[in-house]
Formats: sequence, structure tokens, C-alpha cells
Amino acid sequence: MRQADSHTSIPTLPSAPSLVASGHDRRALLAALTFVDKPPQSCVALARWFEKHLVAPGRMPRPAYVTEGFSKQVALGPLAPAEPDEPELQELVEAARFRVLASLRAFMPPAADDRFLAAAIDGGRVRRAGDAALWESCPREEDLLSDIVLSLFAVDMLNYREFHDAYLCVCKTCLRIDFDPSRSGRTGCPEHQPTATVSVMRRSRPPL
Repeated sequence: MRQADSHTSIPTLPSAPSLVASGHDRRALLAALTFVDKPPQSCVALARWFEKHLVAPGRMPRPAYVTEGFSKQVALGPLAPAEPDEPELQELVEAARFRVLASLRAFMPPAADDRFLAAAIDGGRVRRAGDAALWESCPREEDLLSDIVLSLFAVDMLNYREFHDAYLCVCKTCLRIDFDPSRSGRTGCPEHQPTATVSVMRRSRPPL
């Protein structure tokens, strides 16, 4: 299985002015993009990502470990390995990153496979925020790292589905993410031409 290049740079959100100027809370999306753009390469870096984007905002308790299905648990916090670039952690993070990107690629037209949104709801990793109509991320320590990251993408997609239907771009070749279809289409990037012509806008589905 070919993994996406971990050095691929993901354009920052100002490439989608409507997102930055919307005035809505998009911190979950920013957290997910941060993980994908600059995946943590050490237990300390991953623990800091969790603290900033999941623990401090109240999305989940501080995790003592992470897992990705194929691997054994990798400890974080006080039990984390002293080695700053622990190979098992790097392998786990890259596997999680690839699964996240593959799920986003499958979300793109024409397949528009959004089963990971339903899986996040059914798995209890996202929920309605009290009486409000908006969704919020609420993963658990025992969830796969990829599912935790996908829960952050999921809440933004559930809250702002039309935005993602219109602007999300994922290169079919390298899985690069962007939010400006006018530059390279929905399935290309500056280095790779679009593999097919797809509509920038498509009719929104009813909310899940």
C-alpha cells in the first residue's frame, strides 16, 4: 500500500476566503488539518497536539496512549518513550494519516463516499452540542488515532456540508488537500493534473 508523502505541504485555509471570513468556529477543522499537514513525529509532539486541539477545548480527556489497529499501544505522557523519534510512533501516525486522507479522497465526487461520517456518529465520536444544531467531536482514548482525527473532520463536514461539497479538493495522486477548486480542480494539485472533470458544486444531501 503506497502511503502519501509525509512531506506534502497542505495549503493554509486562507486559500478558501469564505472559510476564514465566515465567523464560525472552525477549530476542529484546523486541528485535523494541522495533524495531516505536519504529522507529529514524536510522542511529545503528539501529546502536545492532543493537549492543544482535543484536551484543552474539552473534546476528550488526556489520553495515556494511542493505537491504530495494526499496532500495539504507544504510550503518551509520563509513560512515553524517552527517544524523541520513536519509530513505532512514527509508523502509527503515518498509518493514521494515510487512512484519514484515503477517507477524504473517497468523499470526493463522483463516489461521494461519506460512510466515515455515519461511522463517527454511530461510534459516538461526534454528537450534537446540547440543544444546539451543531455537532461536536467527542472521541475516546480507546479510539483509533485515525478515527480521532476523522472525528474532527466529521464535525466540520456535518456542520458545514455545503462548504466541503463545494470546495474540498483532494489530489488523487498524492492526496494533497486544498480548498480552492479553481487552481487545480477537485482531484488535482499544483504538481498533478486533475484526473477527471467534476462539478465544483453538487446538490447537498440531507444532514445526517
